[in-house]
Amino acid sequence: MPFESLENLLEKTAPGTTLRDAIDRIVEQGHGGLLVLSSLDTVEDIITTGFQVDADITSQRLSELSKMDGAIVIEDSLDKITYANAHLSPDPSIESLETGTRHKAAEQTAKQLRIPVIAISERRNRVTVYYKDQRYILRDISTIMSKVNQALLIMEQYRGNYDEALQELTALELDGNVLPFHVANPLTKIGQMLTLKEEILRMFIELGEEKALPGRQLDNMMAGIEKELEFIIKDFQKEAQDNHEEIREKIIELCTDTPPSTKRIMSLLGYEEEDLDDFLYPRGYRVLHQIPRLPHTVIERIVDKFGNLENVLEADREDLQKVKGIANTRSNTIKAGLKRLENRITLMEELDT
Repeated sequence: MPFESLENLLEKTAPGTTLRDAIDRIVEQGHGGLLVLSSLDTVEDIITTGFQVDADITSQRLSELSKMDGAIVIEDSLDKITYANAHLSPDPSIESLETGTRHKAAEQTAKQLRIPVIAISERRNRVTVYYKDQRYILRDISTIMSKVNQALLIMEQYRGNYDEALQELTALELDGNVLPFHVANPLTKIGQMLTLKEEILRMFIELGEEKALPGRQLDNMMAGIEKELEFIIKDFQKEAQDNHEEIREKIIELCTDTPPSTKRIMSLLGYEEEDLDDFLYPRGYRVLHQIPRLPHTVIERIVDKFGNLENVLEADREDLQKVKGIANTRSNTIKAGLKRLENRITLMEELDT
């Protein structure tokens, strides 16, 4: 069966698909319908009447066949119509909360055979998707798009708050005055953004081809976030480990409901409660990656050589040239890049006051 989950099924009913076009046609015509997405072998034991069809699937054929009372059986590969005007007789003892005959048969069939069934209400223009034991009301595109736009406005606010928190962190890193709160703050903002991103992506499933524009907006707002999260984790982990993906998932989990405390965020980086008043010394990954044309391998060697950003800032050009891959030109580039970053932060702080 090609439907691994309800989300996978919703992708097949999104705008731009033949199935969604057929559903929209049936709704517009003002009559109901029942679509069973399964091989005929799976469903034929509960079919009492109807007739076999062997036709390629088109939205027009589906909408025309739906004018008959019975269900339409569609091969689960969604390329063939195999049966029409099928009257379904699922086990009546299967629990159903539906009262209408069509929807009750749809729910019981989905539960009994563990297959997707789509019921289109004749009177209420409502489309209900049943998948195994799950039930989902298919929303119209305008409703989903409205919710997506609202979520993108919230994401824009989150991004603004994050940029402010990151600017503050960078300034404090360069001054050597970073406290755990200053690290937890942008990590919390990232967690909120990634949590909201997952919600938006779930809504995108139903948008289908309509998600192109909001998708680009989301990509712009999330640009660089994943890498910055990785660098912050690598900079401030108490003990360096290669587990930023695991920490990423835990941050999202913590930020799902309400913003977590500094203590809970910093515990993911290996800090105890007694560490929360101590100054922290970033290793320098994130700041060094802001210097143009400085390869990651060279940054790794710089961190290995100097240990933290404070030592890198204090190092002169001759010290930097002791690192493999850094000659005279690159050492000048590093020192100039760090100086420009300091000047930019100073300017931004002045503009904010």
